[in-house]
Amino acid sequence: MSLPQIDYVPGETAIQLQEAVRSRVAAGALGNTVLSRPEWQLPGPLRAALGTTVALPCPSRGYRMVRGLFGSLDAVGPTPAHWSQDAPRETAEFDVTLALVAETLGAVFGWADQQDGRLVHNILPSKGCEDMQIGASSVVPLAWHTEDGFHPERADFLLLACVRNPDGVGSRLASIRDVALDPADLARLREPSVTIEPDDSYGDHGAPRMPSHGMATVWDGPDGLCVRYDPSYTRFLTEEKEVIRSLERLGDAFEECGAVISMSPGDLLVIDNDVMVHGRVSFRPRYDGTDRWLKRVLVRAPRSRPESEAHEHGFGQERVFSSAAVRGAGTGARTGGSAHPAG
Repeated sequence: MSLPQIDYVPGETAIQLQEAVRSRVAAGALGNTVLSRPEWQLPGPLRAALGTTVALPCPSRGYRMVRGLFGSLDAVGPTPAHWSQDAPRETAEFDVTLALVAETLGAVFGWADQQDGRLVHNILPSKGCEDMQIGASSVVPLAWHTEDGFHPERADFLLLACVRNPDGVGSRLASIRDVALDPADLARLREPSVTIEPDDSYGDHGAPRMPSHGMATVWDGPDGLCVRYDPSYTRFLTEEKEVIRSLERLGDAFEECGAVISMSPGDLLVIDNDVMVHGRVSFRPRYDGTDRWLKRVLVRAPRSRPESEAHEHGFGQERVFSSAAVRGAGTGARTGGSAHPAG
């Protein structure tokens, strides 16, 4: 994969966005509440102006890097020791910007059992998680994966925004459409021969005791090959060795075609969750308030996925939407397998 192409937000658009954000923060908005009130959403002309730069990535590219959205980061404070120990008021302008921009791309949501159902997540190293396969890890590489691959209503698009990254810790990206695999491997990977379980960020939730649904690792979307992949939490539903080897070869192919992107403060990375897998290089955390700190938002903009996914239980995980995204529901409304479109 080639080095990232960066899209820059025009100066006038950035100024209008920052003014809109400051007015909403002054009225009490936070990243996790700004989408709950329709009057806080961005006006049509500003949404249209943003749409020229902050658009969904084209399927052939699979991601978009945007620079120039966020205002000053001087007041965000130190990197918290844990996702739950942040100071929402200090990061309000950053979080509100991210939430409002994400909402122009689709329905923003979170998970009831992940980070207390927040819509804006903190991605940062935490003590005790160093060698786990979750976003709070550090000393081991975060393996290639589809975000929340266990769930049929997983995000269509994943937004990562950089608050701090003094050591240039790299994010990894690879596209299923760049892999070189034998047709026989792809045929095996199209079969529902694995199941992906919730990762450890969901704690004891996720109920792996629930009946297993077979999941296809790759499928043919309207515009090309798509992927659903998380080997760290994959369980095989077959003992056929060639199926296991095909999944291993897919991982090797991602290593061959993938690239590392180092995000700078204020950068926004939009990832197509059906086309790209992502990960992170390893790093040594200091836990002194200066470690890498990203914000994450999940966006649902439903597209064609295998019909079999409609019958999956998603391990009982419920999505959380703002009231503006779930018609007739309150802030923090929950839904299970069926989403209510924004309206």
